[in-house]
Amino acid sequence: MRKNFRKILGCLTLLFLLTSCGGMTNSSEITKLETKETQQEKQQTNKQNVEKNTCTVSIECSTILNNEKELKASKKEFVPSDGWILEPIEVKYETGDTVYDILARVCKEKKIQLDANYTPLYSAYYVKGINQLYEFDCGERSGWTYSVNGYFPNYGCSKYEVSDGDVIEWRYTCDLGKDVGDEFEEE
Repeated sequence: MRKNFRKILGCLTLLFLLTSCGGMTNSSEITKLETKETQQEKQQTNKQNVEKNTCTVSIECSTILNNEKELKASKKEFVPSDGWILEPIEVKYETGDTVYDILARVCKEKKIQLDANYTPLYSAYYVKGINQLYEFDCGERSGWTYSVNGYFPNYGCSKYEVSDGDVIEWRYTCDLGKDVGDEFEEE
C-alpha cells in the first residue's frame, strides 16, 4: 500500500509540475500578447496625437499701411498692398514645438525672409525681421510681436510651446503693440 501511495504521490507531483510549467508558458505568452496589444495602442494614440497637432499661423504688417509716412523708403517694396505676408494657414507640428519653431519652419517652406538672434541672457530667440521688415523701419516704436489665441505673451517666442488648435499671429506694430491689440502698459 505504501508503494502505491508513493507512486500516486509521485504521479501527482509530476502532474502538478507539468501543469505548472505549462501555465507559466501560457502566462508568458499572455504577457507577450498584452505587451504587443499595449504597444499597438500606444502607436495608435501617437498617430492620433500627430494628426491632432495642428495650429494656424499668419504674418501681417497692415499697420504699416496706416503709417506709411514713417516707413523707410527702401522698405516700401516689401509691404504687400493688403498687408498680408502670409494669410492664415493651418500647419502640423510636433509636441514640444515652440512659436519660433513654427515661424522658422513656415518661413523656410514659404521662402519668406526671417532674421532672428538667439539671446543667451533670456535663453530665447528674438525676431528682428520678417520679409525684410525690421524693428524701427516704421518709427522708433515699431517691430514684430506675436500673439497666441489673442494673448500677447511677455516672453520670447521660443519659450512658448504650441498646443493643438492654437492661432499664432505675427504682427508688425508701429506703436509697441498698442495698434495691434496688445494691452501692454509702459512703466
